[in-house]
Amino acid sequence: MKSLFITLLLFSMCACSKNNSFGHCTNWVGDYSYHELPVPTATGINKIMEWELSVSQQNDTCWGTLEITGLTTYIKLLTTISGDSSRVDVRYNKYLDGSQDFKPGDVLFSLSKDGNNLITGWKKLQPMLVEFPEPEGICFNRLKKRKQDDL
Repeated sequence: MKSLFITLLLFSMCACSKNNSFGHCTNWVGDYSYHELPVPTATGINKIMEWELSVSQQNDTCWGTLEITGLTTYIKLLTTISGDSSRVDVRYNKYLDGSQDFKPGDVLFSLSKDGNNLITGWKKLQPMLVEFPEPEGICFNRLKKRKQDDL
């Protein structure tokens, strides 16, 4: 009897976890971008930094590909997205190109919904062109929400 109770309890916990993960992940699937303000240099060429986050779902896991491109910078990371329908953490998984000192599971930044705005909370990864970036702000814009068929 005790083993039946434990089995049912574990089954119900897993079922809830999968359903919630799928639903919340679906809310975030799409493409996002952030363009840091250009910074002039002595040579007359502006420093730029463009961030692109593409979120997709595979089974019950939300994955993100984060690309950061600048004048002399290129970083491409595979991330996992975890959270709920109103807030997620973008966590480092592995490098696809470039190098930084992150450990798997490090929270790079978070995204939260505030009406029609996306608030970015910077953690291990921060804007690169300003010396003292704000800890949070309206940075990323959603470019495209993918349809279920695109997943």
